[in-house]
Amino acid sequence: MASQLRVAALLTAAVPFLVHAWYALHGYFGQDDFVITYHAAHADPLDFGYLFQDYNGHLAPGTFLVAWVETAIAPLNYAVATIPLLALHGVTLWLFWRVLTRLFGHRWGLLPALAVLSASPLVLHPTLWWAYGMQLLPLLATMAAALLAHLRYLETGTRAANAIAWTLVGMLFYEKAALFAGILFAVTVLGGEKPAEALVRHWRVWATHLVLVFGYLILYFGLTADQIGQEPVRADDVAEFASNAVVHVFLPGLLGGPFASPGGGATWTTPPLAVRVGALVVTLVLVLLSRKKPWLFLAAYLAVDLALVAVTRLSVVGPLIGTDPRYVADAVPVAVLCAAFAFQGRRAGRWPMVGVTALLVAASVVSFLTLAPGLVFRQARDYVANARQALTDQPHIVLYDTTVPNGIILDWFIYDNFSSRVVGLVPEKPRFDRPAEALYQLDDTGHAQPVTELTDEVLGERGPAPDCGHLVDEQPVRIPLTSPVTGRRILRLGYYTGDTGDGTVTVGDTRVPVQFRSGLHVLYVVVSGTYTHVEVARNLNLQPLCVTDVTVGLPKG
Repeated sequence: MASQLRVAALLTAAVPFLVHAWYALHGYFGQDDFVITYHAAHADPLDFGYLFQDYNGHLAPGTFLVAWVETAIAPLNYAVATIPLLALHGVTLWLFWRVLTRLFGHRWGLLPALAVLSASPLVLHPTLWWAYGMQLLPLLATMAAALLAHLRYLETGTRAANAIAWTLVGMLFYEKAALFAGILFAVTVLGGEKPAEALVRHWRVWATHLVLVFGYLILYFGLTADQIGQEPVRADDVAEFASNAVVHVFLPGLLGGPFASPGGGATWTTPPLAVRVGALVVTLVLVLLSRKKPWLFLAAYLAVDLALVAVTRLSVVGPLIGTDPRYVADAVPVAVLCAAFAFQGRRAGRWPMVGVTALLVAASVVSFLTLAPGLVFRQARDYVANARQALTDQPHIVLYDTTVPNGIILDWFIYDNFSSRVVGLVPEKPRFDRPAEALYQLDDTGHAQPVTELTDEVLGERGPAPDCGHLVDEQPVRIPLTSPVTGRRILRLGYYTGDTGDGTVTVGDTRVPVQFRSGLHVLYVVVSGTYTHVEVARNLNLQPLCVTDVTVGLPKG
C-alpha cells in the first residue's frame, strides 16, 4: 500500500505544481519586483541598511540578499529569478508530505490534505508574483522544516535547536515566522500531550523560542516605521474585512474555489454565492463531524493573522484588503494540519479518498487557471520588450526618466514608479537623464518617443546681445527665469558657437557638465530642485557662444 500511496501522492502534488510552474515561467516581473531588483543592482550586499531596510513594513534581509545574488548573476532575467522559487516550492511540498506521514503514518486519508497543500489557489495564485513568492515560499519551506525538526525532537529528545534555527531562517524572509512557536506548540498538544505538561516538559524549547521572538520584535520595531494605523478602525470595517478574508477568500480557496475572476493585483472578485455558501456548509459539516480542539487552534491562528492586518493596513486600504489571499496564504498548511488532527483515527477507504483528492485538485486547478492571467504581468513584459527593441534600433538615445502606468508600478511607490526602475537593468544599458541634443521618453507601451514639445513652460529672459541673446564669454552668464520653478523638469537650451568643447549648465545647486557643438543646436538637460535662474559657462578654450533661448518645462505626452 505504501508504494501505491507514494505514487498517488506524487501525482497529487505534481499536477498542480506543473501547471503553476508553466504559468510562472510564462509570467514576468511586476510592481515591487522592479523596485527590489533595481535597488539590489545598486546596493552593497554587506550593507546593513540595505539588507535590513524597512520595505513597506516588512523586514526581509533574506529576500534582499537573494535579489542581490540573482541580479548580480543575470539582471532582470525572469527565468533566473523564478526557477529557484519553483524548486523551493517542490521541496516545500515534499517536506510537508514528510511531516504528514511522520505524524499520521502512510494513510490514504492524507491525500486530500496534500491536495489542498499543493493545489490551493491561496498559494498558487499570489506566488506568481515574484516579490510575494520570495516571502511566502521560504516561509512555508522553513515552517515545514521546523515542524519536521520539532517532531524529531519530540521522538528523540535531542536537537531541539534545529527547529529554532529554521524559525530564524524563516524570519529572514517574512515576519510571520514569529508564529512558528505557536504552530509547534499546537502540534505538540494535538499530538497527545496536555498543554500544561507540554509547557513544563519542553520549557527550554519554548523559552528559547520566546527569546528569539522577543529579540526579533525588538529588531523589527527598531528598524521599521510605526505600522499601526493612525485612524481608528471601525467595528463594521473589521467585520466586513473578516468576512471578505474568511468567507470570500480563505474557505473557498481551501476547498477548490474560488471560481472567480481576477481582481486587481493578487486579489480576486467575489466568488459566486453558491461557492461561498457551499464552502461554509462543507466547513460546518467537517467541524461537526470531527474533534473540535484542532479547529479552535486554526481559528486562533487565523484571528492572529487577521488582527495583524487589521491594526496595520485596514484603516489605510479599507475592508477590501480582505480579498487579497496574500494575507491568509500562510494559514493553508496550518489548516491542513488541523484538519488532519481533527480526523485522526478515522478509517478512510482508498477510493473515496482518491475521489475527493481528484475533485479537489481538479477544482483548484480550474480556479487557478481562471485567476492566473491576472497576475502574469503581460503589460510589464510587453513594455520591457518594446523598450529593448527601441534601444536596439537606436542604441545611443538618451531617455527622460518618466513615470510608468499603474499596471507596471503603482504610483503609490512615488519615487520608484519610473521607467529606469523597469528597464534600467536590461542588457541594452539605457541612458537616463543625461544632457542630449535629442531626448526621448518611453510611452505607456514602452515605445521610445522623441521629446519635441514642453508643457507648463517657464521661459528665460531675453538676452541683451543683438543677434545673440545671452553671450557667454570668459565669465559664466546667469539667465533669470520669468518665474521660480520647483520640481523635476527639462531644460531646453538653444545656442550656437563656432567651436566644439566642454561647458557647464548650473541650475540651483546642481552643476551639469555638457558638450557644446559647433553650429546651431538645442541641448536638453534634466534638472530638479527649486531655482530662479540658469547659469551657463564654457571652457575658456572654446569660442564665445550665444544662448538664444531658455525654456524649462515638462515633456508633452
